[in-house]
Amino acid sequence: MTGEIIVPVTRSRLAQYVETFSEHRYGRWALAAIAFADSSFLPIPPDLLLVPMALVRPQRIWMLSLICTVASSLGAAVGYVIGYGLWNLIGARLVELYGCGEGFTAYRDLIEQWGAWIIIAKSLTPIPFKIMAIAAGVAAMSPSAFLASAVLGRALHFAIVATLIALWGDRVMALVSRYGRVLAVFSVLLLLGLAVAYHLR
Repeated sequence: MTGEIIVPVTRSRLAQYVETFSEHRYGRWALAAIAFADSSFLPIPPDLLLVPMALVRPQRIWMLSLICTVASSLGAAVGYVIGYGLWNLIGARLVELYGCGEGFTAYRDLIEQWGAWIIIAKSLTPIPFKIMAIAAGVAAMSPSAFLASAVLGRALHFAIVATLIALWGDRVMALVSRYGRVLAVFSVLLLLGLAVAYHLR
């Protein structure tokens, strides 16, 4: 014994809340619902919930990524149906709502030119995936090709997120445990800033 006193690092309240939510019986259902909605009609990236849930339960990271992949792929199929058969009723309004009306024709042209490759590539970019899913439906892309590329693209996206968490998760959790309140305030300010920027653009 060297007589050195080791002070344990306690989890922040933020980490404790996320840990409690991840253990809740509806936690994974909520994650699946957000992943589904993000690929079909709502602008809520599942990463915002996946990352903290995986950080507090790293042993479940691949299972959580699989949930997101399946739910997101199903949501993409709904987005395709909206573009293919419900464009006038729903699709056009969603595209305008998310401010993608001017660039939507370009997205559709990219799908007609590159097909499955652009769907896969889109999964790794900030462009809302639902917009590409709707555009694929409008372009009447082969349903089987679209679904296959959507599953592959979504799987790649969440695999990258899971890999980054597996490599750097411990360091991130150390920061969260020490600066949880500061990070929470910063996150809220960032979201508010993004919302203001979106409405003023």
